[in-house]
Amino acid sequence: MEGIWVLLGTPFKHGELDLEALQNLTQRMVNHGVHGLVVCSTTGEMGSLRLDEQLQVIQTVQQFTHQKTPMLIGLLGTDTRAMVHQAKLLDTLNPFGFLIAPPPFIRPSQAGLFAHFTALADAVSSNIVLYNIPGRAGVALALETLQRLAENPTFIGIKESSGDVETLHRTIKESNLSVMCGDDSLIVDGLLHGATGAISASAHIHTDMFLKLYALAKHKRHHEASEQFSKLETLIRLLFQEPNPAPVKALLAYQGLISNELRLPLTAATPCLSEQLIQTLHQLETTLAQAAA
Repeated sequence: MEGIWVLLGTPFKHGELDLEALQNLTQRMVNHGVHGLVVCSTTGEMGSLRLDEQLQVIQTVQQFTHQKTPMLIGLLGTDTRAMVHQAKLLDTLNPFGFLIAPPPFIRPSQAGLFAHFTALADAVSSNIVLYNIPGRAGVALALETLQRLAENPTFIGIKESSGDVETLHRTIKESNLSVMCGDDSLIVDGLLHGATGAISASAHIHTDMFLKLYALAKHKRHHEASEQFSKLETLIRLLFQEPNPAPVKALLAYQGLISNELRLPLTAATPCLSEQLIQTLHQLETTLAQAAA
C-alpha cells in the first residue's frame, strides 16, 4: 500500500446525503490521480451515517472509481460481534479493504485488541489497514501487537496517527507493515523516513501538491520534498485548528464543490477560521502563480 489516499468527506444538503456532490468530489480526486480513497471515515462523518447511507456512499464512490482507484471503508465500533456482522455485509461490496481503529472509549488490553482485530480479519476476504489513533480511541496499538497482527496477511498496513514522531519512526522501522502517515503535519517527515504514503484529509485541497510531494519523496529528492511541504504547512495547520472535517468542508464549500454542512454534534468552521483558510489558500495560489511565471 502506497501513495496519497484521500479521506473523502461526505457532502450533505438540507440534512441529507448530497450524492451529486459526492460524485463530483470523487471524480475530481480520480482525475487528479490519487492512489486511493477512504470513505465512511472520521473525515467522512461515519458516526452520523446510518447503514443505508453508508451503502449509498460506498456504491456511489465505486461507480466513479470504476474499480481502478482502490477504496477503503472506515469501520468503527465497540462490539466485536456487531462489527464482524457489519464487516461481512460490507465485504460483499468487494472494497480494497477496511480502515479500522481500536474500539473507542472502552480501552481494551493489547490481548483484547489482538483478539478483536483477528476476529475481524477472519470474517472478511478484503484487506485490513489498522488505524493507530490513541487521541481518539483512548488506547494505542502497541508495537508488539502490530508485529503479531502483521503475521496475518490480511493486515497490509497501518495509518499511524499518534502524532508522535518517535512512534511514527519506530512503527516504520519495526512493525512489518506498510506505514501510511495519518497525521498531515508529519507527512514529509514520515515519507522521508520510509513511510509508504499518507492517508490525508488535507489532500482534498490542492491534491496535485500532495501528489508531487509524495513523488519527490519517493525519488529521494528530500530537499525538494521539504520545500513542497513548506508551501502547504500553514494550510495544513489551519485545516486542523477546529474539529475535522469542518475546516476542510469550509474550503470545499468556498470552492463551490459542496455545501458547508455537517451533522451534529459537529458544526461548521467558525467565520474567523474560514476567513483565515480562504486568505491562506489565496496566498498559496499567488505563490504558485508567481513561481510558474
